[in-house]
Amino acid sequence: MNKKEKLNCPLCNTKFIPRTFYPEEATFSSDGKLLSGFNGYISSSGVKPPEVILSSWITYCPNCNYVMRFAKELVKKEKIQAQSVVTKDIKEKYNNYYFGFPFEDYSQYLSDVAEKVKNSIKKSLKGIDLNIWESMYEIEDTFKLLVRFYANLEKYCDAQIPNNSNKDLPTKIKLLKLTPELEKLLLELNELRKQTIQGNYELSSNDKENVNTAVVNFTLNLIEKHIKPVVDGKKLKTKYNYVDIKDLNSEITVFLNGYLNGLFNHGKSANNQVKTFLQNLLIN
Repeated sequence: MNKKEKLNCPLCNTKFIPRTFYPEEATFSSDGKLLSGFNGYISSSGVKPPEVILSSWITYCPNCNYVMRFAKELVKKEKIQAQSVVTKDIKEKYNNYYFGFPFEDYSQYLSDVAEKVKNSIKKSLKGIDLNIWESMYEIEDTFKLLVRFYANLEKYCDAQIPNNSNKDLPTKIKLLKLTPELEKLLLELNELRKQTIQGNYELSSNDKENVNTAVVNFTLNLIEKHIKPVVDGKKLKTKYNYVDIKDLNSEITVFLNGYLNGLFNHGKSANNQVKTFLQNLLIN
C-alpha cells in the first residue's frame, strides 16, 4: 500500500487515522441524482451512468467529535472506439479507472502495520535453524525423540557457548540461562535419558509427557529469543503510534498461533503450551 495521508482535525488540530469512513450519499454526474450509499452502481453488466460516480463520505475526530465530510471519486469510465475494416462494426467500449482515496481508515492502517510486523517475524525466524527441531516432531517413539532432542541440544550448546565443549551437558544447560522450570526439567530428563540408554529404566507415561513438554518449551524458548524484540509492545507503540497495540497483538497472535500450531502438531498439551507462550510473549 502506498503511504496515505493522515487526517488533521480543523477544529482541534488533532492528527489521526479515522476508525472508518461512512458513505453518506452518491451523485450521478450525468443527471445529478442523489442516492444513499452505492449498492447497485457496479454490476456484471457494467457501471451506470458511464461517466463518473461521486460519493460523499463522513468521519469524525476522535478527540473532539467534529464531523468531517469528503467527496470521493469512486469510479471513472472513459469511452473508447474500436473500429475494424468494416465501418458498421464500430463498437463503443468503456475503460474503467479506479481512483484511490488519499486517506486510509484504521483497518487499512492496521492491516499494513500487521503485515510489516509479520514480515519482520519471518525474517527473524530465518536466524534459527528450525529444520533440526521441526524434524523431531515426526518421531513417534518417545525414547528416540528423547535421544535426538539431547543430541540437538548439545550441538546447540556448543554453538552458543564457545570454549565450553569440554564441559558436561548439565553444565552447558545451566550456562544457557533458561527459565528455572525449563532448566530443571532438562536436567532431570537428561538423567532419565542416561538411565534408559543403559537399560536401567523404562520411560513412564508421565516421563513421555515431560519429554514432549521439554521439546516444545525449548523450541519455543529459541523462537522467543528471536522474535521478542520484534513484537515488543513499547517499541511497536513508538514506531506505529496510530495503532492500538491490543489490535496489533490480536493480529500477531492469529499469525503466530497458526505458525506454531503447524509446527507443534503434538496434541492438547502442546496447544496449551503454545497459548501460554503467546499470552506471555505479547504483553501490552
